[in-house]
Amino acid sequence: MERIAANWLISLHWLCIYTGDYHYQTNALPAMNHKSPQRDPDSPSLHRTGAGASTALKVLLVDDIQENLELLDDVLTEHGYINRQAHNGLEALELLAKEEVHLIVADAMMPKMDGFMLCKEVRGSVAWGKLPFVIYTGNYVDAADQEFAKSIGVDRYVVKYAGLGALVQAVNELAAERYGRREANGTQTEDQSVLDDQAFLEQHHAIVIKKLEEKMAELEMYAETLKRKNREIQASEDRYRGLFDHASISIFVVDRETGRVLDVNAKGVSLLGHTREEILGLQKLPFVDPDFQGRFLHAHSFVSVETGIRISGGGVVDAEVGFGPMTGPQENRVLLYVRDITEQKRMRDQLLQVEKMTLMGRLAAGIAHEIRNPLSAITLNLQYLVQKLEAEPPLLESASDALEGARRVDTVIENTLNLARITPSVMKRELLNDLVSQSVGFLKIAVRQKDIAIETSLADGLPPIMADAKQIQQVILNIVQNAIDASPSKGTVSIWTEVSGPTAGGTGSRVLLGVRDRGTGISTEQRKHLFEQFYTTKVGGTGLGLALSKHIIDKHSGEIRIGPAPDGGTIVAISFPVHGS
Repeated sequence: MERIAANWLISLHWLCIYTGDYHYQTNALPAMNHKSPQRDPDSPSLHRTGAGASTALKVLLVDDIQENLELLDDVLTEHGYINRQAHNGLEALELLAKEEVHLIVADAMMPKMDGFMLCKEVRGSVAWGKLPFVIYTGNYVDAADQEFAKSIGVDRYVVKYAGLGALVQAVNELAAERYGRREANGTQTEDQSVLDDQAFLEQHHAIVIKKLEEKMAELEMYAETLKRKNREIQASEDRYRGLFDHASISIFVVDRETGRVLDVNAKGVSLLGHTREEILGLQKLPFVDPDFQGRFLHAHSFVSVETGIRISGGGVVDAEVGFGPMTGPQENRVLLYVRDITEQKRMRDQLLQVEKMTLMGRLAAGIAHEIRNPLSAITLNLQYLVQKLEAEPPLLESASDALEGARRVDTVIENTLNLARITPSVMKRELLNDLVSQSVGFLKIAVRQKDIAIETSLADGLPPIMADAKQIQQVILNIVQNAIDASPSKGTVSIWTEVSGPTAGGTGSRVLLGVRDRGTGISTEQRKHLFEQFYTTKVGGTGLGLALSKHIIDKHSGEIRIGPAPDGGTIVAISFPVHGS
């Protein structure tokens, strides 16, 4: 039975610690002087041991919480007592067997042996049976608990919420009654009836069970509250995860120390084209700018910038990236919002192009009105002079150069007007091979002057395209003329056509025209500006030919690309959608 009761007490002790029942109330604590007190010889805290001699009383403090023991030790020391400490009833019995103690203050709830069982052992001992015994508890506060304590011989029963002052008063009273000059008898006498073992265990067990049931009820309420809080937290987590996973922009959570991706949403997986596992395994996000990683990892506030990010397959996406530190317990993480702005940037460039075209149209109208008419007169007069000066070579050469210059000015004006002119194209079913053959025929003089060889490889059976023949021929002439100009003397220009796409000649296929020269090539920086108006890499060029060509190809829903050839030179590739695809 004793072992059962002890086990119940141990369980109850830890339950009380878990639910936070240990509290101290100091509202009743009397004022204390920290200097050594000047004691009255009749003070109850002095123990008379001989004629005129006195020593301080020794109090045994029993509590399983070390902080409680230290607090009680400080308080009782201030009141002139010498204290000994034990952490449970068994330690207290061992200490009693070793040295003299005059009074015991014990907590009710302790492991191994609680305060009630300790009192029962003390009262059953011949040596310690009359020691004053105080229970000081914050758990057993019911009237039934106090009646039980009284029945087993507890002298004073002090609850902790009454404050430390109540405990000091109880100790002082017992010290005066038991050890004062008036030799008052203690409240416990030899003939006082004390509960026998069976009755003690029954009542002790009932009190422990009652307290355990109360604590279990409290724990059940606490567990239900905890479940409700967990459900709320889980619901919040689910909402967060839902917003995270279904956000319309890519979101990455990155470790600030390592730069590794800790989490990514579905949009981020779609953007990069890798699996979620592959992204989480990356050493760092594949931004084009090598310094960008360090920039966002050290960010202290949210910033938004435009940059490039590599995707699966080696392509590059223009992206707007907002980044900044996460706050709270996850402050070692960085949050990145990534939005694909490739299409937006393309539309922005198109809008800029439209604005340029509008400006070009206004410029062209002014040129046509202010320059072309007087230029025509200049050209006619120069032609007349050339005819008259055939017999005078030096003057003829100067007049011829002036006439050529006037013609070049007229060409610039014509190209500018064509670039700015907003006239609908006359679209018909055309065969690209026929347009190429006709255009190359117009360049025989330029080919012969530079001794250039033209190699053609035109695929048979090309499907037709919808095109304005005059405009497409203008593009072909411009591209081939550029190739001739870029080629060395006695060089070769290659021209070919073919069908490309998932179903050649059918849905989704395209007709391709390729032109290649063997010149010195074009640098990467130059290729960025090739389609800008008035930008040229040729001496004496106008910078309008490629801009006009791209304008025409765009109107035909085609694409034009310029890049380096594998073994030197430049390749221009133009593709058109197949008619009906």
